[in-house]
Amino acid sequence: MLLIFGNPPLGTQLITANANAGLDWPVRLLVFENKKGEVWTAYTDFDWIARRHGINNRKDQFEMASSVIASITSSVKAK
Repeated sequence: MLLIFGNPPLGTQLITANANAGLDWPVRLLVFENKKGEVWTAYTDFDWIARRHGINNRKDQFEMASSVIASITSSVKAK
């Protein structure tokens, strides 16, 4: 399952720092189950996005995004 979500005010701050960041925003989170029944998540690391786009003046915003994705992924479980 692919989830696409974002926070427009936060995303706007990142995109206005470098318009190319729009390639990585909104956030995409892949949730999948392997053959053993284990559930995994995959997403692009926000520190990598900052480096990729040379954004070094939005540290607090990237930390907020990292905190939010960590909270979301910690609640993903198999049923």
